[in-house]
Amino acid sequence: MPKAEHWAAQSEAYNFIDFANDKAYREVNRVLIEKALTRLPSPFSHVDVASGTGLVAQEVCTLCQEQDKRGTIIGIDPDGFAVESARKSTRPGPNCVVQFVQGMGQDLSRLLADKIGRKGVDYASIHDAIHEIKGEDDKRSVLASMAGILNPRGILTLNSAFTTAALEESAMNWGRLKARAFAILGGKRDRKMTAIRIHTPEEYKQMIVDTGLSVVHEAKRVIKMSRAAMDAIARYPAFVEGVFGDMVGRERVTLEAKSRALLEAVEALGSVELSRVWYEIMAQRATARRLTWVGT
Repeated sequence: MPKAEHWAAQSEAYNFIDFANDKAYREVNRVLIEKALTRLPSPFSHVDVASGTGLVAQEVCTLCQEQDKRGTIIGIDPDGFAVESARKSTRPGPNCVVQFVQGMGQDLSRLLADKIGRKGVDYASIHDAIHEIKGEDDKRSVLASMAGILNPRGILTLNSAFTTAALEESAMNWGRLKARAFAILGGKRDRKMTAIRIHTPEEYKQMIVDTGLSVVHEAKRVIKMSRAAMDAIARYPAFVEGVFGDMVGRERVTLEAKSRALLEAVEALGSVELSRVWYEIMAQRATARRLTWVGT
């Protein structure tokens, strides 16, 4: 089975930690997690794919404490720095057991062979990460792997700020930011190259349906990106490399230089507001239920 290809590894200097602590970003994830928890038993089992620096597990633990639910959460991520960061920063509390495992989302059956029961898990999630898996076949294979570990009533959640809906609110301002960053580096766009393949919400929905799950909820949520959030995301390798993915000669420019150009571009835009639209979806293995579209 082919392995999903991911962007540059995180490090002490360039990572997702600061952005993961942004209030608006945590809230857009918390809302979806909270909706998922209403469908889960207590105790429940949960596997978070592409767990990063631990945001989903942390929010699940907080919500379990608030709702007096108990759960076991296993985070899976291919990035060693992210896994260690998640281990250090996640405090489970009395209601949760949490562990983080380094590995690929396609390998869940092997990675979890001695960690989950034969009936599968109650919940699998992949938040703000599906777009980082390069190639539709790999995306599908990760989603199939997730669906494969769910028990007969298990649920799956996914969200992403990288769909065709993402820039519905501020497309021109995001375009100016990218153009300014390119200009700072003296770079030109290669119009024959796609920086990152952007899927529609409907395409992600179909990928999930193709795993045998039924969609029970989907929504779009608009998040206002603060200046601090922009500074933070400009230090995340996957975002940085994605911005410059269609720049001529990008491979000859260091991550540090690209990040610095983005930070300068953010500074140049000043107080211009940047909004981002998160698409979210929840699906369940059981017979299809009536779909609830929340919208923006």
